[in-house]
Amino acid sequence: MGTSVTVGTTGMVLNPVDNPAGQRTYVTFGLERGRTSPVAGVLRALGLYLGEIDEGNNEDKSFHNKTLHQMRTTIAKRNEEHDVWGWKYPTAVNYLPALVKSIRNPFFVVVYRDPVATAMSRSQWDGEFLRRPPRMALHEANGLSNSNTSFALATGRPCMLVSTEKAERHPHQLIDELADFLSVPRPNDELRGRILAYIEPGSYKPFEEYFPMSPNGSGDHEPEEARGFVR
Repeated sequence: MGTSVTVGTTGMVLNPVDNPAGQRTYVTFGLERGRTSPVAGVLRALGLYLGEIDEGNNEDKSFHNKTLHQMRTTIAKRNEEHDVWGWKYPTAVNYLPALVKSIRNPFFVVVYRDPVATAMSRSQWDGEFLRRPPRMALHEANGLSNSNTSFALATGRPCMLVSTEKAERHPHQLIDELADFLSVPRPNDELRGRILAYIEPGSYKPFEEYFPMSPNGSGDHEPEEARGFVR
């Protein structure tokens, strides 16, 4: 269809941009129980501001169960405060088609996990309100994965599609490929070690225990300009 693609070790980038504009917004989404949280954590650790976060899932509640008007208001406010910022919400594809025109220079990180593994995790670990029978969980995971792919192929915007299977096998490459997509320097050994410890598979980990918080709410102690997000 004419869409350019760059294939990496842990995924691929649709519509890659070599020299992105200074102002841009990164939206991370995928599946519920689909490993979006550790990917978003890497982005935070690399210096990307992902909003006001008070839980281990790296989600800003300003983009959770809000109206389009409320989210547009938040987007306008964040645009005034940050040249480069973003947010993470697993099922954001459900509202992105209606919201995308309000997002300044959008870039998307789409996290893929095997629908069977996702369904098994949802049926086992979700809270009582969210827990699904295995058949329903499988149906939802498969349907949402297809919606994510359709959006990524149709949007025409830069999209990094991350395979969690590949990412768990090649965590160093995941970190480097996310840094490249953010257009920031790849992390030094000290920061890389903390990121690797943080994304080790298991339960949610408190972000602040692995990364000192900077004034802009990202994971690195350096300001945005030092991380490559030049105003």
